[in-house]
Amino acid sequence: MAEQESPRVLRITIELRVPVGLRKNVHFQRVKTAAEAFKSAIQSLAGQVFPWANEMRVRTEWSYAWYDDQPEPIQLPATAENSLPTQNEGTPK
Repeated sequence: MAEQESPRVLRITIELRVPVGLRKNVHFQRVKTAAEAFKSAIQSLAGQVFPWANEMRVRTEWSYAWYDDQPEPIQLPATAENSLPTQNEGTPK
């Protein structure tokens, strides 16, 4: 059976936010123009900073974040695989 390689993708997300209370409409044509400018800039840099990449995809989204829950991290129980060893570990008792 042939060995299959997992697909690998690097995604970098940048959010540009309109300040709360600023009564300014952002027209979709401006969003499209900005996305095209960002795409061109990133495309020109990609070969230098990520020489291993062979393609890129640009996702454009404009949304109203009426509810944007930024949850606090939830700590999970410590295990041997997710914790650093303690100083006393490995020493005879």
